[in-house]
Amino acid sequence: MTVRETVYRWLGRGSAIEDPEEPVEIAIIPLAIGPMTVESLCERGFHASGAPTFNIITDVASDYRILVPRKESVAATKCLDEFR
Repeated sequence: MTVRETVYRWLGRGSAIEDPEEPVEIAIIPLAIGPMTVESLCERGFHASGAPTFNIITDVASDYRILVPRKESVAATKCLDEFR
């Protein structure tokens, strides 16, 4: 990252270069099938990870977020659609 890119990021203008390794959320699914879905994505070669989401009112885990690197997000989303 150059000094200019760093300054732009500090000023809130963002960066024109997107990090291909940055984790992005591709889906929020029911908690019961979350870990199984992440494992299925990993078996197909994606670097998927997940985490439960919490309802802030009831403080109970309700859903599951699935994250993959930005460079894999399009293919992983298509694969996820095949599971449904």
